[in-house]
This record gives sequence, C-alpha cells and structure tokens, in this order.
Amino acid sequence: MYTGLDSSRLIIIYMGANSLFKVVYMETPDKKQIVIPGEEIATIEEYSPGKNVFQDAGDGLIKSKKVGRLRLDVKTHVAEVESMKIHKNVLTKNEVVYAVVERFEDPIAVLRIIYSESKKTPIVPSVTGILHVANASNSRVRYLSDVFGYGDIVRAYVVEEGGPPFYLSTRGRQFGVIVAKCPKCMSSMRKRGIVLYCPQCGYKTKNKKISLYYLLK
Repeated sequence: MYTGLDSSRLIIIYMGANSLFKVVYMETPDKKQIVIPGEEIATIEEYSPGKNVFQDAGDGLIKSKKVGRLRLDVKTHVAEVESMKIHKNVLTKNEVVYAVVERFEDPIAVLRIIYSESKKTPIVPSVTGILHVANASNSRVRYLSDVFGYGDIVRAYVVEEGGPPFYLSTRGRQFGVIVAKCPKCMSSMRKRGIVLYCPQCGYKTKNKKISLYYLLK
C-alpha cells in the first residue's frame, strides 16, 4: 500500500495487486478527509454515528453511508459525512483525469477513468477511456504495451467530448504513468532518475511513459 501526494494536492492510496485506486484525502481549505460508502471511520468508543454514518452490526465499527467529506467533532464525539457531488459520466475537452489501464487492443488501450483532477472529484461509476497510440507521446510509440502496463495508473486528459468512451491523450511531460505495476510480480514500482524499479523482485525499466508527477520515489 502506498500513500503519495501529486500536483493537484490529492493524496491517494494504490492498493496491491487488485489495482484499486482510492481517494482518501483531499487538501481542501477545511482539510476534511474524503470517505466512500462502507469505509471504516472510527470505533463506537471514539465517536457516535451522525449524518450519513452508521454502526455496522457485524463488527460494530462506525462507517460511512456515502461518498463525502468526513467530519469528526472532537467536542461532541459525533462522526458525520457531508455529501459531495459525484462527477457522473460528463467529461469535457482538456479535462485532466486519472485512469487505470485495463487492456490493450492495438493500436489502442482501454482504460477505466476513475477520477477528475480538474473537478477534484471521483468519477462514480467509473467510465471507459480510449488511448490511441498516436496520442500516447510526442515521441514515436510503436506499441502502447511498450510504454504502459496492465494496472498502471495514468494521468491523462480528454481530447474529445461525447463519451463514454472518452478519448484520452498522454502527450506532454506532465502526463503518463503516475503509478506503475511490475510486470513480473505486480508490485508497485518506484522511480529512481529515469528508471522504474521494483523493490520486491528487482525488475527495472526505463521504457515507460512516466509523468513528471510520478508518485512512488
């Protein structure tokens, strides 16, 4: 599991081999944590459930009912979740998004768009994105699988409206992979200079289309 900070001041967690990507905290002016339905918030000994919060009958923990901003009142010991707008299926041209690479169908890759950096909101439900090899880089790319891998989290921008699917581009140094997975053992890879390396098995590569905002260093 990894927690990192990117250019949009968003802290994320990349959780293991199942490629889950979860927004856990956004540095909004009031510095409130973003939670999702079913997420553990506290124990009943710490806080009582308030608005949009419930106590799980199974484990007794306090959990969120909705996607929203967590509010913990240390004086009254009440936990609440403030509802937030969820960005549903409407992406605009040049909107910056995060997407997970799901499969390759040369000359395209199919991605799952999960977060809008431009609007600072998760995309629920996630929507399909299409990345054509011609839009991968300002340099020539023969195969997308040469510069991206399964499960990679990519920072991209929308080049055409009217989806889903939404057509994406990773042209430009600020766009590309922000979290890569090792093709050998599927662990998260770290960046050292221009090289990505796997701390688990030692695999190294410098062929990825790496964003300037790569998170694991």
